[in-house]
Amino acid sequence: MEQLYVCNAFSIGMLPPQGAVVRISPITVGGVKALLKEGFVSAVGHESTAQALTLLTGIEVPVNRTAIRLAPGDQLIVFQLAVRLPEGAVLTKEEVQALYQEGKASFYLVEVVG
Repeated sequence: MEQLYVCNAFSIGMLPPQGAVVRISPITVGGVKALLKEGFVSAVGHESTAQALTLLTGIEVPVNRTAIRLAPGDQLIVFQLAVRLPEGAVLTKEEVQALYQEGKASFYLVEVVG
């Protein structure tokens, strides 16, 4: 069954061990909202990021510090920071939101197409 996930990072380790073909494209917050309304599994591991995503989308994004394995047909919405944080930094939800508003964080849609 195809699944939609939302997370705050993308790793090659999320792909099947036999390999996969993926398509990665930017997505607007409006596009994110439309997809999330259909149901999703959260793999957001940081409380402040989950809170910021909830505020940005208007949809409850729970914290769920779990590993996921994508399969063909699955989609992954990734909230990606465009800045490197200092080691050990923990951002507040307000700081995460500010980074998004400043264009220093973006949403991407990762689709496993094969």
